[in-house]
Amino acid sequence: MQKPIQNIICSVDFSSPSHLVVRYGVVMAQRLGAPLTLFHAVHDPQDGVHSTTLFERGGDLEQLTGEARQQMAELMVNLQLDWNAEVRFGDPVEQMVAFADRVPQSLVVAASHGVSGFRRLFIGTVVERLSRALSCPLLVVKPGPTQDERVFDGFNAILVSCDDHGSWTQLASMLSLLRAEKPFRVHLAHTLESPVDMGKLDEETAPYNQAQQKMQARLEGTLKNQGKKFFPSADTLSVAVAPGVPQEMVLFSAEEMGADLIVVGARHSRKVGRWISGSTTETLLRKSICDVLVLPETKIREDRGRNR
Repeated sequence: MQKPIQNIICSVDFSSPSHLVVRYGVVMAQRLGAPLTLFHAVHDPQDGVHSTTLFERGGDLEQLTGEARQQMAELMVNLQLDWNAEVRFGDPVEQMVAFADRVPQSLVVAASHGVSGFRRLFIGTVVERLSRALSCPLLVVKPGPTQDERVFDGFNAILVSCDDHGSWTQLASMLSLLRAEKPFRVHLAHTLESPVDMGKLDEETAPYNQAQQKMQARLEGTLKNQGKKFFPSADTLSVAVAPGVPQEMVLFSAEEMGADLIVVGARHSRKVGRWISGSTTETLLRKSICDVLVLPETKIREDRGRNR
């Protein structure tokens, strides 16, 4: 069982979705009884004539820091909660990862900003890059047309994409932070991406279709038992196992159950993998109409925890 979340970090860029990100963060920090940290990274502005950043030539670092802190204060106006400001300079993803690695048991909250075409293929959005690089959970908020009026009081219908690495089981230690007070549902979905190994079947007694059905039934039973173990407080627990493409099954199931949160695991990529996008997690981040919680591989969290 993973250690429970102890710190909430809201990544804000002062665009309109930042207000929604802060609303989420405030509710969760209040549930924890802990201060909220607002994080902002200022890109190094490049001088068109000189190759160095403006800061390095004695620019307005202090002024930019002050402006960022002022905008953070405006986001927190009338919100009764202690909070901290963290302003850094450089690439937003690299700076967030460096900061989050120093904060124990943290949850990062960030808004999704869409990009398309060449930039998405080779760079991806900030949240897509964060999903590959962070060693802590990442809650991606999808703004939508009603973001200004949306009130966050927890999630009512959670769709969990169950992978073979078990990353999804980390959700158990986060439920009290994420769930709504009213009845809530948990649906576990697992996709069989490859067919049953025919070499392991006895064709005389176990035709392929029959073996496939038995495997699905066995996996459904296993997931059901795990679900009862990890999510005993769920008012409704359901399970689905089927062959297909993971992201397609998850998106279909999420729409069918009216999910307001999709939970998915993320595998840590090598450096090149941070810049070339295309994983199941990134597809869900792009196409999901509801919020997405990205959980890192447990091994990555443990390794970074030992290196702190």
